[in-house]
Amino acid sequence: MKIHFYRNCTMKFTYGGKTFLLDPMFRKAGETHELAPTLYPEKPPLTDLPCDPKEIVEGVDAILLTHMHPGHFDQAAADLIPKTMPFYVQNLNDKDLVRKYNMKKTQTINMTLWTHLDDIRIIRVAGRHGDGKIQHVLNTMQNSSGILLEKEGEDTVYITGDSLWCRGMEEGLGANPRIIIAYLGYAHGEGMHITMGLDDLQKIAARCPDAKIVCVHMDTFENQELTRAELRNQADLLGIRDHLIIPENGEEFEA
Repeated sequence: MKIHFYRNCTMKFTYGGKTFLLDPMFRKAGETHELAPTLYPEKPPLTDLPCDPKEIVEGVDAILLTHMHPGHFDQAAADLIPKTMPFYVQNLNDKDLVRKYNMKKTQTINMTLWTHLDDIRIIRVAGRHGDGKIQHVLNTMQNSSGILLEKEGEDTVYITGDSLWCRGMEEGLGANPRIIIAYLGYAHGEGMHITMGLDDLQKIAARCPDAKIVCVHMDTFENQELTRAELRNQADLLGIRDHLIIPENGEEFEA
């Protein structure tokens, strides 16, 4: 699977003969003003995209969105994405929000029945976007979902989305993915942690010891305590470094 990682969790990858764009956020550095104060003195995102965003949308067949949030989708991306491109979202609420950007082929991903893009099967996996009470999570930030991709003859891919370890994640890992895109950062807000840290990553590595884990969602947005540099250091100490791919912005690689 060829992956071009850009920033935060925005990446383009090929799977089953199709090219997907995941969580497209194209705004320039410092242009996020709708969030509460963060750990950083400057407004996020902390860095610009490593290339012209027009290059990112070239050759894309479909969009995957784990959830609506300024760090995952924005007007700058909507301005460049063709309005008739298939656009997969987690639920009806996100479908309504995305359609306000004039995306005309927005489709929800079912949790019990496969959604299809030709012969690629797409299914939604429950996430837990915060370790507070679930209603508090939903009231303050909305939830996020994971995504599974499957195709005959291809390795299964699991995208965790913004989630902590939960039953949904266990179910996603139960599909025996060989490639896992893990949203880390150990971000916190509203009195709770809202994305995975090292403990969660260790559980993923133990559950799927043969998988490659692509570690993203760091060094870009809001209150993210876990950096890529710290992750590399700690992964060596924990003995899980060989499981991980920790890409830099703009890096292209195969998983």
